[in-house]
Amino acid sequence: MNKEGLKSSVEKSNAIFNKIKEKYNDLSGYLVFSSSRGQCDLTDDFVQILKEFPEMIADSAQKKKALEIVNKISLLEKTDIQKKSDRAKTMQKAKSDLSQIIDRLEIKDDTFVEIRFKGTDLNLIFELQKDELVSQKYTPQTTASIRIVLCILRDINQLF
Repeated sequence: MNKEGLKSSVEKSNAIFNKIKEKYNDLSGYLVFSSSRGQCDLTDDFVQILKEFPEMIADSAQKKKALEIVNKISLLEKTDIQKKSDRAKTMQKAKSDLSQIIDRLEIKDDTFVEIRFKGTDLNLIFELQKDELVSQKYTPQTTASIRIVLCILRDINQLF
């Protein structure tokens, strides 16, 4: 999944979540991307994903270079360079390089979109498990789990 596909997936996920929140007024939660490799808040910001959940991005030479640039930018933000104009130029160049690479990165489509809860209302969670707006395939249908999966990225376009 490319940058445009990710943006569309985030929009669709938010739309589903808004419908769920309309049905369940007491729902206090937020969406995340998750897999066995990690998680991060739902976002279409590749830089945030690179920082928080780089395993969500398919391995490639572009990913490796993007991670190097993200690390370089982080170091530049933390260090004091005597000449601020030199730092600004270096930072601008790094950000420009990164924006070009991001367009070629691919998101792993086996990543889940899940609800994380701010409070634990088990009755609400068990109701959500059965709701038609959540994935019945990927949401465990047991009281031993509080995992609520909206969808897996590869299937999100089939939901709308």
